[in-house]
This record gives sequence, structure tokens and C-alpha cells, in this order.
Amino acid sequence: MPRTFRGFNGKAVLHDDRVEIKRALGARIGGAKSSVIPLPQLVKVISKPPTRWLNGWVYLATDADPAHLRYWADPPKTKIGGNPQAILYTWWQRDIQSDFIAAVSEVWQEPSQRPTGTPSEDSRQGS
Repeated sequence: MPRTFRGFNGKAVLHDDRVEIKRALGARIGGAKSSVIPLPQLVKVISKPPTRWLNGWVYLATDADPAHLRYWADPPKTKIGGNPQAILYTWWQRDIQSDFIAAVSEVWQEPSQRPTGTPSEDSRQGS
């Protein structure tokens, strides 16, 4: 069952196999695009918590990103706000942001933490 996490510039809908970022009308008018990020393509969840003065964000990095992850670790506000793989959160939405990060982490594992190789015959049969 999908879970929805409403942010400042749209909402993130978490499914078992993907995250859909659906933009709010104001964000679409400003040029932000909606996107679908398949969880198998996700390589890192990068976030910055909001403060009382600045919005926070969650960026879902994939292998297909045009830049290195280091570049996205602390980008200018204009780049993160318009990125189709990022969603902004205000100070008042900080709990929603934390819940979103926890939910994504629950259904997705970083590539370095994924099991390698194929499961043994015994483990597939539930011996």
C-alpha cells in the first residue's frame, strides 16, 4: 500500500518498488517536474533538515544523475528546489521529512549493504 509524504513543493508517494514525486501546482508553474524513481536505481538518499529560516530537502540520487554525489551534497537552493528527484520540507514539515527518510530506508538498502551472490538452495526453500 503506497504511503504519501506531503512536502513544500509537492508530495512523495512511496511504493514497494518506486518513489513518485508529484509536484504541486505552484511548483509546476515554476518549472519543477514530477518524477518516478525506481528503488533499484536509487544509490543514495541525501537530505538536509529544515531550519526555522531555510527549507530542508530530501534528494534521491540515482546512477543516471549527471553530476557526482559530492556536488549534490550541498547545492545552491535554486538547483535542489527545481530538481525532479528532490522534495522540499519546511520547518513545520520536519517530522514528515524524517518519516519519509525512515520509510524509504526501510524498503531500500544502499548498494553497499545489499547481499551479494544468489541465495542458497536451502534459504530459498525455507529449510
